[in-house]
Amino acid sequence: MIDALPEELRLPLVLSSFEELNSRVIGEILGIAEGTVRTRLQRARQVLRQRLGHILNRDQNDRRDRSQETHYA
Repeated sequence: MIDALPEELRLPLVLSSFEELNSRVIGEILGIAEGTVRTRLQRARQVLRQRLGHILNRDQNDRRDRSQETHYA
């Protein structure tokens, strides 16, 4: 799922979450302002939450549908 993010969102997220670098260092590495790093991290997390929410909602709906089919069968 992280691989599907655009590079501009994915790189700061990976550097922050997996490499445990702070926004200042990430900005230096990527050549962008620290505030831009924070904004991109926020956007990346928002996109992931939305995508995960869609997946979780779909899975819950599928389970509910299967449960109803079992009750009516």
